[in-house]
Amino acid sequence: MKRQASRSLGSTSIPPVQQFLQAGRHCKIDVSSALEHAGIALSELYKIDGRLSGEQFQRLLHYLIDQSKHPLFGLYSARFIQPDRFYILGQIGLNSTDLSQALKEAMPLEKLVGDMGVTEIREHSDGIKMVWHCQYSHPLVISHLIDNVLASWVNFARFLLEDNQAAPRAIQLQRDKPSPAEVQQYEQLFGCPVHFAQSDNAIVIDKSLLGRRLPGGNLKRLSQLTISANLRLNNIGDADDLELKTARVIRQLLPQGKIQREQVSGHLHMAGRSLQRHLIKQGSSYQALLDQIRHEMADYWLTCSELSMDEIALQLGFSDARVFFRAYKTWTGHTPGLTRTKASDGARS
Repeated sequence: MKRQASRSLGSTSIPPVQQFLQAGRHCKIDVSSALEHAGIALSELYKIDGRLSGEQFQRLLHYLIDQSKHPLFGLYSARFIQPDRFYILGQIGLNSTDLSQALKEAMPLEKLVGDMGVTEIREHSDGIKMVWHCQYSHPLVISHLIDNVLASWVNFARFLLEDNQAAPRAIQLQRDKPSPAEVQQYEQLFGCPVHFAQSDNAIVIDKSLLGRRLPGGNLKRLSQLTISANLRLNNIGDADDLELKTARVIRQLLPQGKIQREQVSGHLHMAGRSLQRHLIKQGSSYQALLDQIRHEMADYWLTCSELSMDEIALQLGFSDARVFFRAYKTWTGHTPGLTRTKASDGARS
């Protein structure tokens, strides 16, 4: 059974794509093959205000991560950020008066960069906590993308401050603690303590850093740039926003067990029937979106992990492995065991 094309990952601008491609080149990856694998024409990378689908970008990231053989490829790729080319958000940051204003102006506009995730600002005893919620579906890609985004924000702040030693108070990551050598790489890049197995993926920034003046502040120019950015944001449109938000909530709730439509709609502050109605208008449905996300994640766990069938079933919110088996066979026409066997045979060949 052929899987329906996913439309739940939105789109991305070209600069983040170029950033990862540059990291891939430094890892001796054939970029032409990477683009072909992701279905991206080279000409797409040179279009003014061009955007790629989130599905293309996720396929590209998966290929680059796999081919790089670099356990911290996402962290490594952050060094290739080019803030002056990072869409209009870079210019907004450069013309802000202090770091706090730069973040305040940039956060509502992050969709211009892409739909990879959403940043949430929370108050913190030391200043603020920037929590990033990844919206992509492939677990292998998610962990690298989180590293990249948090590290890119830190490098971006250093660029604005003209201070390569500027550092946040702390970094929090949900991933398990890696090897001591990898922990050292995290702390060298961020310049601060990095805490693992946390409840959020976040940057904690203290008040003194937030209040630091930026060298190129220009309020008149900032106002003009903000108006221009909002016009561009309106041109992108938000037709798929509900689907993106629904997919994100589903991914967050799945490991907690079986989820109901009303649970998901509650997180979106709407009734279950209303959610279904709006999704149908966008050419989807709650069940189709749930099945799509479960299928994507199942394929990952089956091919890239050693989790048992029972463990995978729990990760996907199924009551037991038998229910997972039936669902997977409905999606693909074959058993999950066959997918795992093919992946294992391919790795040995």
